[in-house]
Amino acid sequence: MNRIVNTAPLIFLSKLGRLELLRQGVETVFVPSTVRFELRSVLDSATAEVESLLGGWLIERACTQLALLEVVRQSIDPGEAEVIALALELGINDVVLDDLDARRFARRNGLQPIGTLGLLLSAKENGLIVSVRDEIDRLQAFGFRASDVLIATVLASAGEP
Repeated sequence: MNRIVNTAPLIFLSKLGRLELLRQGVETVFVPSTVRFELRSVLDSATAEVESLLGGWLIERACTQLALLEVVRQSIDPGEAEVIALALELGINDVVLDDLDARRFARRNGLQPIGTLGLLLSAKENGLIVSVRDEIDRLQAFGFRASDVLIATVLASAGEP
């Protein structure tokens, strides 16, 4: 099983030092070419870490169905669009997206989106992290934004008041 990841989850998980959470239950994680281009716009330690993993379990892959990509780009931003178009092209259901509109678009097209918070929740359920709250606090210090309702829901699911 494989998954495809967008820019924001890559950056935030890298800043947390938790990129390996992308590998939960999958063999390969694809980074669409547009996402890699977006990553290169900011050269920092998070980007450098992602770049160092490319070619191993993290693989750059471009969508080749350009007509499909163009249709998806009419509805959402370029990185998210290529994540979804590439997933549809390759028959991969598992996509990592934080943007709500992109997640909704992915669901409408039969994909199973998970976000950074969902990966953290899964990591806690699998014993890979101790506290979702601590990771969310760290994420927010790095500029991660999510609604209070979503955070409360994730924390409740994690059994953390």
